[in-house]
Amino acid sequence: MRYHMNLSALLGFIATTASASLVTAPVLAQPVPAEAPVPPPDAEPTDPAPVDPADAPPVTEVPRAEIPPVEPAPPSAEPAGGSADADAADAAAEMMAEAQAAEIEGQLAPAGDMETDEYRLDIYGFADFTYGYAVKKFAFDDPYDSFAVGRLNVYLASQLGDNWNSLAEIRFTYLPHGAARTDAAGQTTRDDTTTPDYTDLNRPVQWGGIIIERAWLEYNAHPLLNIRGGHWLTPYGIWNVDHGSPVIIGVRRPFIVGEALLPESQTGLELHGTHNVEPVKLGYHLTLSNGRGPVDTYSDMNDNKALGGRLYARADTAAGALQLGFSGYRGQYTDRTQSFTINADGDFATTYPRVSEYMESSLAADFKWEVSGFLLQSEAIMNDIVYDDDVRPTDPFPPPGEPPGFLPDARRIGVYGLTGYRFDFLGIMPFGGLEYYDNGGTLYAKSAAFWGGLNVRPTPRVVLKAQYTYSWFVAPGEEPDDLHFNSVDLQAAWSF
Repeated sequence: MRYHMNLSALLGFIATTASASLVTAPVLAQPVPAEAPVPPPDAEPTDPAPVDPADAPPVTEVPRAEIPPVEPAPPSAEPAGGSADADAADAAAEMMAEAQAAEIEGQLAPAGDMETDEYRLDIYGFADFTYGYAVKKFAFDDPYDSFAVGRLNVYLASQLGDNWNSLAEIRFTYLPHGAARTDAAGQTTRDDTTTPDYTDLNRPVQWGGIIIERAWLEYNAHPLLNIRGGHWLTPYGIWNVDHGSPVIIGVRRPFIVGEALLPESQTGLELHGTHNVEPVKLGYHLTLSNGRGPVDTYSDMNDNKALGGRLYARADTAAGALQLGFSGYRGQYTDRTQSFTINADGDFATTYPRVSEYMESSLAADFKWEVSGFLLQSEAIMNDIVYDDDVRPTDPFPPPGEPPGFLPDARRIGVYGLTGYRFDFLGIMPFGGLEYYDNGGTLYAKSAAFWGGLNVRPTPRVVLKAQYTYSWFVAPGEEPDDLHFNSVDLQAAWSF
């Protein structure tokens, strides 16, 4: 459900209340006549005759709904001059109330016509709940079956008027509590956020955190030119943009998407637009950002801004809906420390020595075909990394029997394919997929996987999933048995 904050309704209430108070005051201040005026037979009913002031109850503020409209009384209704004075006071009060309401509305209302360009804040989101079972022990994963709430994402979307809009997406998470960290010696420790809760007699509680998935402001100048600034999802492929649990077909996203061969998100500027050439819709994205880095969401540690882009085409044809896209990215990753020194002249100096640096280039292609209930989609991604020799990192996993060395330049390549068919009954979709990944390394570099299951939509906002995944390393010779990943996952995902 989406909730709207209506500024126009609030201003209307304030203006109406102010008007009622100002109109009521002069009416109540008039002296009580000795005798109630008698209206002519065809006159509209007026206020009830007042009682003797000595017997009257204390005067209280009259609700607006009970204040009758102020109309000129017939000449015989009250003494000459009294009606004219009351009418003039009432008219002045109403004019003052309207002027004050207009001033308030002019200061607070968004630009544009309030009836057609109304400010609105939409709050919505999605969540998922998963049960994972390890069919077979895997060396690089927890062998125990567990329940987990994986994602609880909330969106704050707003139409700001005059073609301005914004979007923020916040993920609530239990992390960092329980996160495992492994040191160079292979020893694992877990983060512990347990702290006393001062509202509950200092009993222990574990705090979690938030992840800002995106937060941007956008100006829609023209269908061909939309300008977005802030933190946004990298516009590439299919899976990275449609990342909400209810819209993802399977429980797990493809491994190559999770490996982020292109950055999952960036901070900077994005231009995008579309143009229709019937029956084809053409679109583009151009990006300029901090690129990838240790704190790239708010700090760039080099002067080389990353560039990226995407071109795509969509068409509704007799053969179904088709989409084809190509994306690219190039940027420099830099990690630095900070040192404070005093030079030979006695001057204070700050230096920023590099710890690691490399240039990366990425290319991606995606294809999607939908006809009736049938779906076929695929993505292929390539990423090249070239290190600076002065700060080339050491290889943490050298080939067996060889001395430690440095990480070589690498090319990572991955591809996946997914297909399924959604039936009308309960929105049931059997699905299956294959993927292959080469991380460019020397030890267990190549891996493959297949997965399949059911995706069921009992309602448009609720999705139930069951998925079986089997993956293995593609390595020559004997492979350890515990390097085969074999799991079953059940998930409920919903939007709200």
